[in-house]
Amino acid sequence: MRMIQWNMKQSALRLGALSVLVLLAACSNQTGTGTPGDGSGASDASADSGSGADTSADTTVDSGADTTADSGSGADTGADTSTDTGGEPSCTTAADCRPRHDCVEGVCVRICGVDTDCDDLTPCTTEVCTEGLCVFTPATPEIADPLAGDCKKPACVDGRTEQVASSLDLPVDDSIGCTLAQCVGEFPFQRPQDALCDDGDLLNGVERCDPNIGCVGGDVPRWICDEPPPGWESREVCDDGLDNDQNGQVDEGCDCDFGSIQRCYSGPPSTRGVGGCTDGLQACEDRANPQWGPCTNVFGPGTEICDAKDNDCDGCVDDLADCDASDLVCPTELLARPLADFTLSGDAIVPGWRDLPYIRWNWSVEGPPNSATSGPVNRTAANTSVFLDVSGDYFVTLEVELKPGEPSITCGFVVRAQGSGLRVEMRWDTFGSVDMDFHLHRSGTTTNFCTDDDCYYANCRTYGAGLPWGYVSSPAEACGGGAGDTCYNPRLDIDNIVGFDPENINVDNPNNGDSFRVMSHMFGGAARTNPVVTIFCGGRLKAVFGEAPDLVGLTRSGGSCGGETWRVADVRMLVDPETGVTDCVVEPLLGRSGGYDVRQGDATF
Repeated sequence: MRMIQWNMKQSALRLGALSVLVLLAACSNQTGTGTPGDGSGASDASADSGSGADTSADTTVDSGADTTADSGSGADTGADTSTDTGGEPSCTTAADCRPRHDCVEGVCVRICGVDTDCDDLTPCTTEVCTEGLCVFTPATPEIADPLAGDCKKPACVDGRTEQVASSLDLPVDDSIGCTLAQCVGEFPFQRPQDALCDDGDLLNGVERCDPNIGCVGGDVPRWICDEPPPGWESREVCDDGLDNDQNGQVDEGCDCDFGSIQRCYSGPPSTRGVGGCTDGLQACEDRANPQWGPCTNVFGPGTEICDAKDNDCDGCVDDLADCDASDLVCPTELLARPLADFTLSGDAIVPGWRDLPYIRWNWSVEGPPNSATSGPVNRTAANTSVFLDVSGDYFVTLEVELKPGEPSITCGFVVRAQGSGLRVEMRWDTFGSVDMDFHLHRSGTTTNFCTDDDCYYANCRTYGAGLPWGYVSSPAEACGGGAGDTCYNPRLDIDNIVGFDPENINVDNPNNGDSFRVMSHMFGGAARTNPVVTIFCGGRLKAVFGEAPDLVGLTRSGGSCGGETWRVADVRMLVDPETGVTDCVVEPLLGRSGGYDVRQGDATF
């Protein structure tokens, strides 16, 4: 019987996840697919504590066991945009729908008494209670721009808030008199204007505009840039994330807290954060003797090319003769949110490509270690997208061939996917054969896991009923949803069973001092499994547990918090009351022998 239950959970979950992904990619008026809990129709009454109704897709995957009686936490991801919010794909009676919904002409619709009952927490829709039913209409209000000068502005698109390119949102004045602030696609750019430096005196040679220091002149038509010394030192300095002594290692021999993460830079210290030079990451490894591991994914100084970017990190952009950066505009780093599609824009990087007689594109994307991304949707298209399945740094490379047979021009940059508040993610090495479940215990209590003081698959899915932990819901777009969808805190975005998507749990707006316990549970399957847990606070990666050489190794499974359970860490939140800036302190939970805290069939705190 257990294998039958597990297979039904697998099939239903895949349909629910597919519905969410399609909604994210297309923002269209599609309907969500019900997602039952870990169990068959016979056991869903206890496992599925969410309020969403299982839809027609649920009947095919549950062999008829989950028809109208199952009140599982179906993902309400669709028919909520132009005329109705909270809709399900189909119903026969109100019993098929979530609480506060009625079955109208075969579709679940939210019921109401007054207009405020329909509030969907987004300015991009108007909500009206008409004859007891909520009617939602996309709105296009003026939305205040929180990031002025980034060549983008917030706008309402299909009932949700998105950042769209705007040539009117010009960069702020850089105090350099000979530059002109412009938007190249969706990227801010200070364009040098040599004509503003020409004083008409031929004896002064060729005057040009250096975008860092202003007008410069000389007999040779080239830009002037004094490259700073590299900044090496005779010994390593701890806790600065630098390779001070030029031995290829960062903070070697320095103390660190096991599992913690820090940003690091292995290039010349003076180039850190200059131009296209960006940090990588390193983890504190080895439980018995904690020490910093290798510094990976660093962008160090490269060869200067004409691309509106300081590639060699000497403080000057495009310090080359006869460079017109309008041909290629390569960014350094861009911000995005996880669990969403991100646009890769060839239009922004090669603005005039449509006028060229020949061009070939080749996009590639390398995700962070906990990502299962398959890369761009279309690697050879001018404009495409990539799904950012987890938080972290994605390394994007675009190779552009402008003439057949000649070397390509390369643009590389980082896309940093950052969530809000607390976000914890789990992946494992036996996707498809073992079902791992993720748990986050409520702050301030020590009750058992697998209760309502625990956010997990049975009660905490994105579009379930929500847990009454006292946190305000987030806007729908934070969950990748459309108008009318409620984005609860806490929430489990994905209950992965047979796919390759890491599970993640979020609390977007934790309180200062809240302390959460993170647990990993082997629900089904028998293969030896090594889960890896990553912890983010305020969008920054703070800790990783379970990576080699410090593997966990779970072998025994069981439902309802049976099998082996791994208590990973306690996370204490630090939230600035004035600015809202979020950080945290992560304390790993280790057993008496110094190993991980792994227990068998134990649901206690």
